[in-house]
Amino acid sequence: MRLFQFVEDRIAELVLKDGFEDLPFHELTEDGHVVKGVWLFNSPDGWQEKVAGADGDGGKVMLAVEIPDDALSGHEILMMDDEREIREFLVPAYLVNSFGRPKIADVELNWPGLLEDIYTDDIGEDPE
Repeated sequence: MRLFQFVEDRIAELVLKDGFEDLPFHELTEDGHVVKGVWLFNSPDGWQEKVAGADGDGGKVMLAVEIPDDALSGHEILMMDDEREIREFLVPAYLVNSFGRPKIADVELNWPGLLEDIYTDDIGEDPE
């Protein structure tokens, strides 16, 4: 399965050079227990919710890694109210890295509402 992660360009450089690292995720448990891993999605569109309102320095890079479905068993994040088609995974870095370095993904991001708050009516008009 092809999985994606959206990161700042400086982080992408590190991941491409040294591989992924386990990061803590507090929000994935109700009791505040910290779980660690690499947060991945099965679609590049899965990151739209995670980066909305995110600020950081530099550009953004979509990374992709191929991991066999059977290796992902037990690592899928399941939410009670989750009926989306986009699947999320929290996978230990050692496991992700065992399948090779990620590649920079050549994907077209189609994020609903991306231009929602931007006035675009006069784009392309002659400013006479």
